[in-house]
Amino acid sequence: MTYQRSLRSRILSIAFVPCAALLLVALFIGGFLVQQAIRDRDDAENGAMTMAETSRGIATLQRERSIALQAPGSRSATYLAYADRIDTSLSSLREIARTAPDAEIGYQQTIAVEVLTAVEGMDRSDSLAVAGIDDEGRRSYAAAVGAYRSRLDAVAGKLTESNRQAYRNLVASEDWSRFGAVETALSAATPPPVGQEAWRVAAGVVGRTLGQLAARQIEYSAQLAIDGGRRVLGGALASATAISLLAGVVMAIAMQLARRLPIPVIRCPSRVEATPEAWSRLVSDYAEKSTLLAHTSRGSGRADLSR
Repeated sequence: MTYQRSLRSRILSIAFVPCAALLLVALFIGGFLVQQAIRDRDDAENGAMTMAETSRGIATLQRERSIALQAPGSRSATYLAYADRIDTSLSSLREIARTAPDAEIGYQQTIAVEVLTAVEGMDRSDSLAVAGIDDEGRRSYAAAVGAYRSRLDAVAGKLTESNRQAYRNLVASEDWSRFGAVETALSAATPPPVGQEAWRVAAGVVGRTLGQLAARQIEYSAQLAIDGGRRVLGGALASATAISLLAGVVMAIAMQLARRLPIPVIRCPSRVEATPEAWSRLVSDYAEKSTLLAHTSRGSGRADLSR
């Protein structure tokens, strides 16, 4: 019995070592998946927050530029200074979209940046128009107008359904037509078809609508990034739990099989101890044979001691 217990303990020990190693590996893999998912979620949320903050910062710079261009001084230097700062902010947003943890998130963020870039082009050209356009700056103004309108046309079909509808409504509006007519007249150095007040009202409507469209697109891409990060984390937690449970079940089954493994009973030869009855029989046979040997030794015959 002691031999069986010792052998069974050794078998259980042999089975426990690989099972424990499997469980540790499963825990390590699960922990790595969860850690990576947390990092991806944090990157997605930080990227979304950065995009929202940067877009608000660009809007602030645009307002400051509009005021600065109306003040006396070198308008060209002021225009270039604000343009450089805003372009730097847009470049940082493009980098966030490029390094997005998910292809769909990166795509939507790229569209949001393109919309914001178009809005900046519209505001940039409008700031020049408000500040006054001379013959030297007219070419730059016309190029800015053409660039932002081409960008809007290119990105419009990639917007969310609600944003596409908002853009279609804007393009079909009277304010868009009026604002576009003034841009065409200023580019061609012809008198605007509407007065200053009507022009500025139309410019305000167009600017606000495009700004809201860009904000909604950025918000959509940000929410998509946050949801994607949380979804990845949830999947990693589920995978880690499943891997750990599977390793635990395998370990439990292996240990149970090891406990139920039949242990053969090996009987080793050992010293046979005679019982008192056996001893009595042996002594009686020996006495009988000794007596027979004594009688036959005096005769001529030989005693048969083989009985």
